[in-house]
Amino acid sequence: MGPRLLQPRDRAGGGAGGVAGATGRARALGRGRAPLIVARCVQALGGALAVTAALELLPATVGSERRAAAVWASAGATGAALGPALGGFLTELVSWQSVFLLQVPVALVAAVPIFAVAKDEMATGIIEGEVRQTGRPHLWANLALAMVSAAIAAALFLLVLLLIEGWRLSPIEAALVVSVMPLAAVLSRKLAELVPDARSRAAAGAILVSGGLAGLAFLPKATIALTVPPQILVGIGLALVLSALTETALGGRAPQAIHGGWTISSRHAGVVIGLLVLTPIFTADIEEQRHDAINAGTAVILDSSVNPLLKLDLAEKVSERLDDERGKVPTIGPAFEPKPSDPGERSEVEQLQGELQDQLDRGATHAFSTSFILAALLGLIALFPIALSRRVDL
Repeated sequence: MGPRLLQPRDRAGGGAGGVAGATGRARALGRGRAPLIVARCVQALGGALAVTAALELLPATVGSERRAAAVWASAGATGAALGPALGGFLTELVSWQSVFLLQVPVALVAAVPIFAVAKDEMATGIIEGEVRQTGRPHLWANLALAMVSAAIAAALFLLVLLLIEGWRLSPIEAALVVSVMPLAAVLSRKLAELVPDARSRAAAGAILVSGGLAGLAFLPKATIALTVPPQILVGIGLALVLSALTETALGGRAPQAIHGGWTISSRHAGVVIGLLVLTPIFTADIEEQRHDAINAGTAVILDSSVNPLLKLDLAEKVSERLDDERGKVPTIGPAFEPKPSDPGERSEVEQLQGELQDQLDRGATHAFSTSFILAALLGLIALFPIALSRRVDL
């Protein structure tokens, strides 16, 4: 590509905040799928302009392009980890539309420092006459970013689905659980500074992400506490690998906004590809595990010591409940209501209910195992382009 003048970055940076904010409001107030998709596309454009323009303006604030790349990469990793948790809180406390509506003031507030820095650069003449040749994107670093992002998408989105659809947690409860990941990512930012070699940091991060995903794949039972150690591994790995690969992709390349755009594109392409590949796998596994859990649950009912007539009644109610919630992991509690008045029968029914729900919970947990394993493999495959990546010194 030919030479590019960087002055438009100021206009893009300022206008992008308004675009992102306005479309956030449109998405919050829109009705129907088509307006939502259109507003989302426009917002994505505005967000991309704002984020890449911020990368071009950061060196004037932090003192160097290398430091600007590190700060920008760290902010991106933190935002990627925080998003699902904050979304869960807002969905539960207000509504899903509030997730988009909140972006309006955030985007407008973000536009203020962008305007300020841009105005200062233009007043001091820093960018006057600045012309740079646009270099080629860093192939291996961006490819590794795509693969790692596909793996991280599994950690963020599949875990939320497991918690809400599989273990029947509310959105706010799921948000509290997955907040372990962003917390680990934020607390481990100092750890990234202790590993100056970007390639080593990226490799260590990819291995930690894969290890955490493998831990989620082999959860022995539906217990929230068991998700904490794997989430910590993923959070630390996320902070290490995203920052390292982004810095590598940007190092020695100009304009920074163009190559920052390549890293964003790579990350989002990885997320989309990861979800496209993994979604049909775990949905098919959910149906298979559901079928197996029903068979196991039928055996539990038949083998129980409950009165035979009560068994038949419970079996019919459970079957109706499963049909009503087809495609989901059902909550079978309503099928056991009302419970017998006799204390002995009541105790037997409660025990039977617990055993049957345990069977369904185990089936839901195992339904996500294959997807988590494949996501872990994507993280490990990213080690190959990481090994081939080489940072160009500024």
